[in-house]
Amino acid sequence: MNSQLEVIYPWKIGDGKNNDSIVLYGKLLDKRFLFTGDLEKDGEMKILKRYSKIPIDILKVGHHGSKGSSDQRFLDFINPKIAFISAGKNNRFKHPHQETLDRLNDKKIKIYRTDQQGAIRLYGNQTWQIETVR
Repeated sequence: MNSQLEVIYPWKIGDGKNNDSIVLYGKLLDKRFLFTGDLEKDGEMKILKRYSKIPIDILKVGHHGSKGSSDQRFLDFINPKIAFISAGKNNRFKHPHQETLDRLNDKKIKIYRTDQQGAIRLYGNQTWQIETVR
């Protein structure tokens, strides 16, 4: 199986804030993933400055889809096809934020949300399937 998982951020020990989240870039078979933890715009911009290219297929949207995550420049840079948003149903922060959803929709990124669809499962061997379970 051709797979890899690499920590691409942060580059130094932080103090535990959202932009200190570990960002993982992974490849499994023919798909490339980016898991951004609670990363917000400032962290996204640091990644943009460090890397010349990070093409991905699937993005785990940062900070539960908050208004301060998934900046347009970041989305243009990574160009995901699919986005997973992990957020609790009826959460007090109202995540994901409509502006973030609009940015994803404007790029025609297929969105899966745990607050609406429950658990998200990605599986497959030769071809990938996505299922949601509530």
